[in-house]
Amino acid sequence: MRMGAPKIMKLTDFTFTEIEIDAPPARVVSLVPSTTESIFALGAQASLVGRTRYCISPSPAVQVIEKVGGTKDPDLARVIALQPNLVLANKEENRRQDILHLREHGLAVYVDYATTVEEGLSLVSTLGRMFAREQAADSLVRQGVRALAALHLRAQDLQQQNELRLKPRPSARPRVVAFIWKDPWMAVGSQTYAGDLIEVLGGNHVLKADPDRYVKVEPADIAALAPDILLFPDEPFAFKEKDLDFWRQQFPQMSAVTGGRLRICSGQDFVWIGTRTVDALGRLSALCAW
Repeated sequence: MRMGAPKIMKLTDFTFTEIEIDAPPARVVSLVPSTTESIFALGAQASLVGRTRYCISPSPAVQVIEKVGGTKDPDLARVIALQPNLVLANKEENRRQDILHLREHGLAVYVDYATTVEEGLSLVSTLGRMFAREQAADSLVRQGVRALAALHLRAQDLQQQNELRLKPRPSARPRVVAFIWKDPWMAVGSQTYAGDLIEVLGGNHVLKADPDRYVKVEPADIAALAPDILLFPDEPFAFKEKDLDFWRQQFPQMSAVTGGRLRICSGQDFVWIGTRTVDALGRLSALCAW
């Protein structure tokens, strides 16, 4: 092999598919907004030749990358025409039939599927190895691990403080429900990154045992769960103050309402997985606190 030629890397993705890629890859299409952002954060953006229209960060730098449709409706012909030696996808964000179509046309598609904060940091390490940016990835992961450790210690401290209260709360962890959609109302359920994030931030994720990852709910049923905090990320549904007013008016005795704990938050910080997690843990640290 000539000096400077890329190495061949073998990877097994979350669909249990083994792929071989040049490491670092020279031509990459990202079909995942958070992954596109992570590639920039790692300093590997020169390899990007395609992105979705939802890949909007970092702006304006990302705007020079060609758009190839959306996450659920990519222009597959255009992706193939770009001749990428790697396509990055996500099991939840992207459709199975699109991934299979690209593979049938000979493209290497790596599918990730992080459902916990720690798995999100692991993805950063994987991207670092893919793009020969291990040092940058390791630095970010270390920051993330330190943030996780600090949140864990804070949770322990709050538990001890609660035990010393004259009237301790039933739990030091507030009961949290996070919505992701309206009409119908839908909330975060089990085996999701957002659900794990609630726990990491010190909340009790009320719907973590539900069999569905995203749960269609009736407002009265949510009120019966007696949540202490209601979260309204501003994506994928753009919740507004009027949506919070619905809960204030309909359920004035609910703990989340009486305590003034109906909170709109950044959807990108709440659901984007990858390098964003590192700083998002700090920005969201008070989100699930009393």
